[in-house]
Amino acid sequence: MLGIYGYLTSWAIYLAAGTLCFVLFYRATRGLRPNVLANVLRAIFAALIYTPWYVAADQDLMAPALMVVALDVITLQEEAAFVRALVPLTLAIIVAVLVALFTGLFRGLRRK
Repeated sequence: MLGIYGYLTSWAIYLAAGTLCFVLFYRATRGLRPNVLANVLRAIFAALIYTPWYVAADQDLMAPALMVVALDVITLQEEAAFVRALVPLTLAIIVAVLVALFTGLFRGLRRK
């Protein structure tokens, strides 16, 4: 079992690697037109990477929600145990897409 410093170090490494992946994805979607599509894809990618959730219902440790969903699907025998992390992940994706769409809308209105 990791101590608190191992837990924080693991999160720091994960966030650094996630940020590097996001920068690479941002550069890969730079040429997409329309820009709103690129921004929506970036928002979905960021929500998938950076949304945390609790590892177990009775613990206060967190992990990336996508990993919690994947591990719950693989390891837990209960029906629909993965939903506990899928709900906040889905909400984060919806909010990120709405923010990306409204940002694109306001940029378009401001230009005109």
